[in-house]
Amino acid sequence: MVLPKILEDDSLLEMLRLPEILTQNKIGKKISYFFYAICILNFCGAPLIVLLNKEWNLLLSQYTAYVCGGPLIISHYIILYHRSYQNTFENLYYDIFPSLWPLRSLGSDDFNNFQKLAKLTKTVLKIVMVLALVAATGGIPWFGDNYHIILLMKLAVDNFDGWFLQTILIILFLSFCHMALTITGNVFCATYLVMHLYNQIRMLKLRLENLSNSPDLAHAIHDPAYQDFIKTELISCIKLHQEFFRYKEKICELSYYPTFYFSAGGVLIGLALILMPRTTLIIEVRVVFVASVAIYTAIVFCVLGQLLEDESEKIFVSAYNSSWYLWNTKNRQLLCLFILKTQETVVISSSGIITINHELLIKLYQTIYSTFTFLLNVSKAL
Repeated sequence: MVLPKILEDDSLLEMLRLPEILTQNKIGKKISYFFYAICILNFCGAPLIVLLNKEWNLLLSQYTAYVCGGPLIISHYIILYHRSYQNTFENLYYDIFPSLWPLRSLGSDDFNNFQKLAKLTKTVLKIVMVLALVAATGGIPWFGDNYHIILLMKLAVDNFDGWFLQTILIILFLSFCHMALTITGNVFCATYLVMHLYNQIRMLKLRLENLSNSPDLAHAIHDPAYQDFIKTELISCIKLHQEFFRYKEKICELSYYPTFYFSAGGVLIGLALILMPRTTLIIEVRVVFVASVAIYTAIVFCVLGQLLEDESEKIFVSAYNSSWYLWNTKNRQLLCLFILKTQETVVISSSGIITINHELLIKLYQTIYSTFTFLLNVSKAL
């Protein structure tokens, strides 16, 4: 994907390499669709096996998290590979990104700060990728009766042996790796978009603060050149602020269904990990890594959402604290209009029902704890 020239010096751009390989490369796209089909087959086959064999005990086994996480993982596949979502990404890149301010527009100091933040972000995301790969592939049941909840493995073990069985098991192993890469690719894309919006908000805040600096306070209000400069800057700030909400709407559109899956799936997976019997060391290892990647990913998304919300609130403060008393009447009217607009903060949500911020993180863990307590009390009563 060719991005606008405005992002040529973007240090976060390498985060899009993995999603680009998975979705834009012809061979990579065919491989992705193949593993997408395997993913659907396995997750749809798991509850089917439970129903047909009436093995209800499997619902309280080590595979509970695997079954509960199915809708969440399939939603990741839909977002990354469905054409409508790809069109939304492209529309954002080609329609909105050219209207944003260049990363170097406020000078080298601010750009260097963005580079440091980008470096920290990439380090965090690399940790997410490693955890996802380990959680997806570590401790996969290759033998014994641990295979029967995974449809592809059950069919292979029950009907084949030798090299053909080993080939199917290798394909299954690779499908789990691809699952981890798909989730990581979505996390990379979401983080990339949110970090750019955060940086644009931060640049707008700093630019408003710079408007308060006047070389000659006594004559500034009577200086036509200074007033024209303020007018140009205010109009530029208002236009950029309007682009923020177009940008935000695209992110909310991309995260509409995943936010619901993330909230519901997070609660189910959390309960499954708590109820999962820890009879062997390998099961405990699975619990640790699945819980780690789930918690780490939830924290990353909620922290990013909170960063946007907090930084957008500072725009109102910066505009309110500007040197409006040095401006003429028309510029003051522009500022009043801008202050009215800045009272609406930039938040990522699904139709205003679920907002991604620190509060969502707390609600998730409160829901998991209260539901687990309820189930525990019911089991004691029975």
